[in-house]
Amino acid sequence: MILSLCAIACDSESSEEESADTDVAQTDSDETGSDETAFFTPQERSTILDWLGPLPDAIPADPSNAVADDDGAAALGQALFFDESYSSSGDIACATCHDPRAAFDESRETNTSEGLEFTGRSSMSVLNGAFAEASEQASPWQFWDGRADSQWAQALGPPESEVEMGSTRVRVALVVFEDYGDQYEAVFGGFPTLHDSDGNPLAPEDAKPGTESWDALTPEVQDAFTEVYVNYGKAIAAYERRLISRNSRFDIFWKELDDGAADSATLTDVEKQGLRVFIGKARCLGCHSGPNFTDGQFHNTAVPQVGEHVEPMDDGRAVGLTMALESPFNCAGRWSDHPNKSECAISNVGDGEGELGAFKTSSLREIAHRAPFMHTGGVATIEQAIQHYDLGGAAPGLFAGQRDELMRPIGLSSPDRTALAAFLRALGGEPLPESMLEDPR
Repeated sequence: MILSLCAIACDSESSEEESADTDVAQTDSDETGSDETAFFTPQERSTILDWLGPLPDAIPADPSNAVADDDGAAALGQALFFDESYSSSGDIACATCHDPRAAFDESRETNTSEGLEFTGRSSMSVLNGAFAEASEQASPWQFWDGRADSQWAQALGPPESEVEMGSTRVRVALVVFEDYGDQYEAVFGGFPTLHDSDGNPLAPEDAKPGTESWDALTPEVQDAFTEVYVNYGKAIAAYERRLISRNSRFDIFWKELDDGAADSATLTDVEKQGLRVFIGKARCLGCHSGPNFTDGQFHNTAVPQVGEHVEPMDDGRAVGLTMALESPFNCAGRWSDHPNKSECAISNVGDGEGELGAFKTSSLREIAHRAPFMHTGGVATIEQAIQHYDLGGAAPGLFAGQRDELMRPIGLSSPDRTALAAFLRALGGEPLPESMLEDPR
């Protein structure tokens, strides 16, 4: 897991020089026709407007999920997101590790997430998960290692994980049939045959791929339960893609600049200085650009594999990409609804492209509510995360692979670090409707 807070450089010496320490005000009369005093230089202003900005109104399409924008599917998915009954223990739901009150991230006092056991990584927020880099062509990689290439494929991982929910697709399908039958049929048009003529399930609840009980089933029965399981994931994705953080104070500030204002009091001077550091000497734009403050890619930013429940080494994207390529639920697979699977991102990558020790760049939106940070959960505060990148990461031998060649010490001053943290806290958006944060059942 990487919160890649100021990770890979926008390696431009000129941009660093232009956005140096100075707080001297600039006049912006040539650009705006006003004599109003501007905080940012014309070049800084251009960088802010070109490289950052509010999220687009439209959510990027997911052609692999035919019900992605179906309201009924989203309502079903919300109920399933909070349902604990299909976990083997009966007390673990998606919301257990993705707390709506913590920006849909882990909220418990552990550095890594805990289902039936500790997972070895901290959870990754599902907020804004549909946007990736906010490209209209986005095929957003999910999880810190990108082992799923859609939100619905991501939702299918935890139920059958032995350390998370410890369930099976058969158990999930039977719960959906028994408890959500009418909702499911309204969205998906009916169930495949899951029971015999006497009403008994055609598969035992412990059956999932890799078990003898699953192997004993006919392909037709396997497909029937997998079909419902896939639709379970697509319904959860329909709900999750509506979980969006918008209209932060930074977004309002950006719109005011875009409308021609020379300056704005929407951000404080300290926050504006933090924005100057963000686009300049801290080199944050190298990973955290675009409306969602992420490039949607994977970088090795030398995060140390230390902490309770953390594995000695974590190969990250090197293993995650292989898992995505082999997954029957990827965008190019038979369970995907994509009409042209050659367009799927997974169709255009090779196994060797997964970088050892690299992790997905997290969005910085709602960062103030998402501690602890990094895939290890080993960084407790925004200030500590900034320090990690300011120092150029951990020492060799504490992480897998090679740090990115642009991951190097920055040398921020104490005021720079304080200002940068203040700016990042200005990326919190408007609260979601209360009805989206609760179990609807």
